[in-house]
Amino acid sequence: MNEFSDTYFFSAEEAYKVASQQNKIERESQIQVCYYDGEKIESELANLIYLPFDNMLHDLATGRYRLPTAVNLDGLELSSTVKMGIMTNFNISLVEVRHYRNQYNKLYMENLQKAKLDFSEKLRFYLVASVTTQVMQYVSKSIAKFLEDLGYDVFYDLYHGVEDIRCLKNISAYNPHVTININHFNNRYINDDCFNVVWFQDAMETLSDSVPLYIRPRDMVFSYAKLFTDLLLAKGMKKESIFKQELIPVNIKEFFDDPNITRDKQVVFVGSRYSRQQEEITEEIDADLKALLQEGKTFNHENIEAVFAKYKLQLLESEKQVALNYIQQSYTRNTVVEWACDKHEMELYGYNWDKSENDAIKKNFRGSISKENVNKLYNSARYVLAASGQVINTQRLGELVHSGAIPLIYDSRDLTHEEETWDDECLYFKTKSELEYILDNNIEPKVYKSDRMLDYFTYHSFINTILAEIKKGLSV
Repeated sequence: MNEFSDTYFFSAEEAYKVASQQNKIERESQIQVCYYDGEKIESELANLIYLPFDNMLHDLATGRYRLPTAVNLDGLELSSTVKMGIMTNFNISLVEVRHYRNQYNKLYMENLQKAKLDFSEKLRFYLVASVTTQVMQYVSKSIAKFLEDLGYDVFYDLYHGVEDIRCLKNISAYNPHVTININHFNNRYINDDCFNVVWFQDAMETLSDSVPLYIRPRDMVFSYAKLFTDLLLAKGMKKESIFKQELIPVNIKEFFDDPNITRDKQVVFVGSRYSRQQEEITEEIDADLKALLQEGKTFNHENIEAVFAKYKLQLLESEKQVALNYIQQSYTRNTVVEWACDKHEMELYGYNWDKSENDAIKKNFRGSISKENVNKLYNSARYVLAASGQVINTQRLGELVHSGAIPLIYDSRDLTHEEETWDDECLYFKTKSELEYILDNNIEPKVYKSDRMLDYFTYHSFINTILAEIKKGLSV
């Protein structure tokens, strides 16, 4: 049972103290909400919410934050009888609040689904994101800014982990023509006229579970990998509604080549260590999987499965594709970073690398890095390491190229389904010795920062595809 609950405080000081602790409840994505009575406190804490008791019923009913489930009377000198009375009145009020909140949410949904959209108006784009995501909140924000710069009306709705995710207040009031979501469909509450764009960047559970997808005629999906496309097709998505994600857009105002920064670092890497291991992986399987990479063999699903078969083990059929995908990514990244750290000094940023048993990795680990500082880091490096294990065209590749660094990439061209792999613009390695040769000899690519590659990693193509599909849909 979780130790923390969303709480109403009668002491503002006590509420501030608890809110400052940023306690997590239920899931990592939820922060304890602290409502409070008394004098208002000036604070930037997203989970500290001023709510005078006299306004509680109305403000909670019409609000967007999660409802409190507990009361805190610390800091008040009251008799037990008075405290009991406060608790009783609070619980009675909360029952009313839940009733009204449900009615409001029902009304928001009804209004949203019945709303008419006039596509002769300036298009309204709605994007939702969560501060708990390490990358995707910034991608959504960059898309929103790009659309604003093009002159469209945009609502970037950022969740701070304190909102009631079922509350449709904001989107209902905004009534968008287009919604853009990363890794989630979020399409059950929007009306039939609204275009819904979904960008699958990760192997989400909704792609592989047994729950049927709810698919609308005006849903369009950008699929990051063939695995995602296959899973979507298997769940009933029409092929013409799936767009191959041939680009990973980059905000060129955030990532650019800054001539004022000296490239005094040889190689850097930004990305977290994969620390969760499949339960089926024994020490013998672990060694054999690493051997595949060390020997430069194709690290595809077939060769990974062959290792399991050698020890008469099989992955569950229902989980196999996602499990193989995870193994492919995790072993490639962790192993390649280990290779780079073994002989050469590099700056390593992200999460969980301090949990590695490799001393060289621990030595080179610098901790996390803010999004704002990544461009400066890439501008200070000659090479930036990339090792997805499956695809070449990643967000990281686009960002580092626009920042002027040389892409140093684990070579997965023999298994990728991408048509464009930038053979002349990137440096590829398949083994540790090939990586060390590049670093020892300061090898350069045949073509450095080609205009074609820079143009490819922008938002123009992504947005133009969406606009073309909207035009097509409106003509039907």
